[in-house]
Amino acid sequence: RRAHLLPFSLDAAVDECVIARRDFYLGLWAGRALGLGGDALQLYARSVVEADYDEPGDADVIRKLVHDFAAAGSAVPRQEIERQLRETQAIAMRHFAMSD
Repeated sequence: RRAHLLPFSLDAAVDECVIARRDFYLGLWAGRALGLGGDALQLYARSVVEADYDEPGDADVIRKLVHDFAAAGSAVPRQEIERQLRETQAIAMRHFAMSD
């Protein structure tokens, strides 16, 4: 209702879309590593996107994945999660650019 009062930034909107897509792809990777498939995989990927709204930056997403892997008894190093985060960021940026 008061959205017209807020300044609009196209760059910020694009960044948010790319980050949401990155988080979804990261969630698909993590979910598959956790043995999920079908609807459970899709729901898990969406939960990773939602986790990124907890606080600014990537720490909330990384913390969620570290926790989820540990809870499942899977020893995925934080460095691997960070590497996947960078890789899915690059993929999301390419896919977003192609859809423009």
